[in-house]
Amino acid sequence: MKSCITALGIAVLFAMPCRAADCITILKHKDTNPVPVAWLASGMIQNGICGTLVSTPTVSSGYKDKLHKRSQRDTLIVIPDNLYPSHESTDIIYWFHGLTGFNKRTFKVRLMPQFAWLTKSQQFPAILVVTEMPWSKFTRTQWKRQGRVFTKPDELLKYTREVEGIVSRVAMLRNNFRFDRIIVGHSAGGSAIASAAKHGGLCKTKPIGIVFSDSTYGRWFDVTWRSCVSEYSKQHPVRIMVLGQSFGRPWKCYTRWAKRHSRACRNIEAYRLKLPWTHAKIGDNAIPFFYGRFNSRKYENIYEK
Repeated sequence: MKSCITALGIAVLFAMPCRAADCITILKHKDTNPVPVAWLASGMIQNGICGTLVSTPTVSSGYKDKLHKRSQRDTLIVIPDNLYPSHESTDIIYWFHGLTGFNKRTFKVRLMPQFAWLTKSQQFPAILVVTEMPWSKFTRTQWKRQGRVFTKPDELLKYTREVEGIVSRVAMLRNNFRFDRIIVGHSAGGSAIASAAKHGGLCKTKPIGIVFSDSTYGRWFDVTWRSCVSEYSKQHPVRIMVLGQSFGRPWKCYTRWAKRHSRACRNIEAYRLKLPWTHAKIGDNAIPFFYGRFNSRKYENIYEK
């Protein structure tokens, strides 16, 4: 296995791989935070997900963070075992978590059941990327740091290239492999989308989907739209989805925007979700929403077998 890692060109980046279960391989940077790795690996085991879990700091997203308990933020990547080098393309889902996220619930309760539904039940070999935000569980002053990510020119674009370079080496993908990018921001993650649209090159990443998971607080959607998405959506096919809890603040903020943009809003898939939908349940089902599980708009519990 050691020679295999060297051949992939990541011997310096990752420590020795280990097996969390019979069908899970963990590739972990020596400086990465082991706690979320354990949470994610446990969630993979509980949901029967087979594949490779990569944990690493990323230069273009929080490599140095003086307000982080470990002085750096990590990126966790899950590559399912049904993604093969012979494939020409697949979806890559970038998940921007909410306030004090990147916690045990984020991985074990929220993301792994959704990812299992997609990769196992639907047999779709998508890649999941969980980006640790400045407002994660492991950082300080979380409330004040919402939106303070991807603030440098084209920083998100550089981040996607960095992450996808790692994925390509680990999965031994062909040089012309196409990553179809889906950007999902839950709750405070909406501020990351807005910041990336304004500064970080969101539209230069050519996303095929942008999902606001109960995350259109304040003017985050306004900023996203006017910064680049308005023009981008005229020239590229992109699915823009807004999920909002009935009369919650994000939904009210979105409807304010929609009233002022009556023509443009026709191109936005906006779901006003009543009880039993809650803020948490929306986040727990955002990925199946994007892939058409809830076309009826009725609540279905993806945890039910």
